[in-house]
Amino acid sequence: MLVEWLEFNFVRNALLAMALLAAVYPLLGVFVVGQRVAYFSDAVAHSAFIGAAVAGLLGWQLSDALLLTAPLFALLVAWFQARTRLPTDTLLVVAITGVSALGIALISLTETPLALGALLFGDVLAIERSDLFRLFGVDCIALAMLLGLARPLLRIGFHRELAQAQGVPVRMVEMLFLVGLSLAVAVGVRTVGILPISALLVLPAASARALCQSFRAMLGVSALLGFVSLTVGFLVALWQPIPPGAAVALGAAALFVGIALLKPMEGVAV
Repeated sequence: MLVEWLEFNFVRNALLAMALLAAVYPLLGVFVVGQRVAYFSDAVAHSAFIGAAVAGLLGWQLSDALLLTAPLFALLVAWFQARTRLPTDTLLVVAITGVSALGIALISLTETPLALGALLFGDVLAIERSDLFRLFGVDCIALAMLLGLARPLLRIGFHRELAQAQGVPVRMVEMLFLVGLSLAVAVGVRTVGILPISALLVLPAASARALCQSFRAMLGVSALLGFVSLTVGFLVALWQPIPPGAAVALGAAALFVGIALLKPMEGVAV
């Protein structure tokens, strides 16, 4: 059956998109978990509602609008955090609630309202060649960012104040990481949707953290679990009338629950 499906361009594009997602996003998720910014990636994903509203009001492509609104949202959240000194989780819950409500309100006022189901769960079977190029470009940016910032991010994740005392430009490193993460989330939302991209960034890395005792092992296991989640989710979506994005998120969640039940959560040695 899969061989027969491969005759269609939309299936081949979907498989390429899944491969590009699996290559980088679970690795990026390891740093998301290590930096304790899982809430941030979820908040940026929900800012896609604002991007959809901008696209509808200005007549832009959704992908282009997301690439503009996601980094701006990331910078805005960072500014509010520095100005208010609120706990990060509190500020991000406020941000998620605010941007979701504002975005949905604006979408409802456009002449051609966007189907919210498509935004929540994506439509990987509707991926076009231009989306694949965007995804490849963001993968390259994310890999370059991780290669350049891996060591300072590890130091910050281990002990922020100590890293600052050792001369690490903490604020600049954190800002570059958050902007790069926001770009990856923006492109990923267009591929698999808001909920699945949050799951793909957090769940494989969280599962790997439960299994692994070293950072390098965590990277490898997270990549493997992300690939399995994407593959199983896509196959389930071809077999049953389930949105591919929802199937991917479900697969990642099932892996996490299974691993958590089999082995208690442990800390990771960096």
